[in-house]
Amino acid sequence: MILIYLLKVSACTALFFAAYWLLLSKLTFFKLNRTYLLFALIMSFIIPALTIESKHEVMVSKQPTELKVAYSNDTSFEKDVLENGNSTADSLNVEVILEYAYYIIFAVLLIKTLFAIGYINYALRKFRLSRIGSIVFVEKHSKIKNCSFLNRIVVDASLEEEAQGLVIQHELVHVQQLHSFDKLIMNFAVCILWFNPIIYLWRIAMDNNHEFLADETTVASNDKKIYASLLLNLASPANGFATNNFSQLSLKKRIKMMYKRPNNPLKKLTYLAIIPILSFCCLAFINRKDIMVEKEIAANDGGKHLQTLPDKSNTVNKVAGVTSQNDSLKKPVAKERTVFNQNLLEAVAPNNSLELDNRGSNLSVNTEIKDLVTGKELILVVDAGHGGQDGASKSQSGIAEKDLNLRAAQILKEEAEKRSIKVILTRDKDKLIPLRDRLPNENATAFISIHHNSMPKPNMKVQFDGIEVFVSKQNPNIKSAEQFGSMVLKNLTSLSGIIVRDSLKDANLLLLRESKIPAVVVELGNISNEKSLAYVSDEANLRRISNLILDGFLAFSKS
Repeated sequence: MILIYLLKVSACTALFFAAYWLLLSKLTFFKLNRTYLLFALIMSFIIPALTIESKHEVMVSKQPTELKVAYSNDTSFEKDVLENGNSTADSLNVEVILEYAYYIIFAVLLIKTLFAIGYINYALRKFRLSRIGSIVFVEKHSKIKNCSFLNRIVVDASLEEEAQGLVIQHELVHVQQLHSFDKLIMNFAVCILWFNPIIYLWRIAMDNNHEFLADETTVASNDKKIYASLLLNLASPANGFATNNFSQLSLKKRIKMMYKRPNNPLKKLTYLAIIPILSFCCLAFINRKDIMVEKEIAANDGGKHLQTLPDKSNTVNKVAGVTSQNDSLKKPVAKERTVFNQNLLEAVAPNNSLELDNRGSNLSVNTEIKDLVTGKELILVVDAGHGGQDGASKSQSGIAEKDLNLRAAQILKEEAEKRSIKVILTRDKDKLIPLRDRLPNENATAFISIHHNSMPKPNMKVQFDGIEVFVSKQNPNIKSAEQFGSMVLKNLTSLSGIIVRDSLKDANLLLLRESKIPAVVVELGNISNEKSLAYVSDEANLRRISNLILDGFLAFSKS
């Protein structure tokens, strides 16, 4: 995401600087030019960071809908994991490599900038001869001279008195107008956009504008020829980007601007050109976020329908606001919410969870299944997607999908144990398990892999913010998987507060394609969507979802 943001910032700088170069750079309104350069630079960083939310009202019917099996891969993004624990996608993840390279170069440039500032302070202490107020007189061979730095004016003590006066007068303009503040912002922007050639041209333009401002004030009370001659005599190569130097090559533009006739005040209307450019950048680069507001359509019973949870074989489950059918007829579901936080992940891990060894989980999972099948017990294998170094995606607040997957799987197991349903987890800790090691053998009853969706990938056409259930048409036992998935999905569609896709999806994933038992992948919402993330972060909602999934599992096991 950071790379996309930086590319948008670079595009904004290109547009703003093109306008400056073509329309404003030759004008003599130097103060306005300075304002434009600062304003446009700051807006280039602000615009791509803004997000506009637009709400759309969607009419949602709570009447039961007929399930249909649809096959599409537009939201499939699972990665196969090799036997050594590495991902084939991760090993060639160019985006990650580029992001790390960016951060390394950014850090190097930032350190270089801080070092330059530190060196200036060191040189001023080493070569200083005397100081009068903010004016520092240094030795002739000092590399830092005839310049200004923050609130200090540095002058070569060997210069004649008249030359020193002109230098001080010139540099005083830089100090009074706080040009060092501009340079600090500019240099930090260069560190951030080091890959963008426009930013270096921008820095040159800003430096030139500072000198135009100082020259304009100085020549107003001095002879232009004498001043221009001094500029030529003291000219030196540009070797510092943290100081405002009195005279550095090249001087052609500065001398040309000194002798240029001031522009007609009507020319200031040219600055209105920023309005369409600013508008275009806002339209093109501000992020847009659609928020779907559900408005329920009254059911056939005239709006008097009371939503109830499915019967759990007369088992009363009042944990986290979940009630049995009989209870729900008497009173509505509790509205208390437990919001997710990172510490909760450690708290929900059961003490008797299956321990995973370093060789993978398949041996441990299938050994436990083998020990249980003698009693013909129903066995649901639940896989918490990703884990370890495979963190998958993250929410905007930094919550990793792998952690959300594990928490949901652990809560599902807790709810299953209350109903005497045996659940085996493929992982009960933050650990990378290769995909093939997650596959159970044929002795288990069914298999569920839990994931959370995120922002659409480049090959994905749309973003879906709700719950989805996937099966694989590539699996030889697709009919059984469809039956299992349909029964799970049928129960999930009774949820309120989050969108549930009302048909199965097809995904060519290894876990679905090669499972020997009915297998589904459940995507529990989109963590890039704040509303969806808030819903699945609520423990009460997770327990409600878990019980609906278990209802579907029991219905399938009896079919």
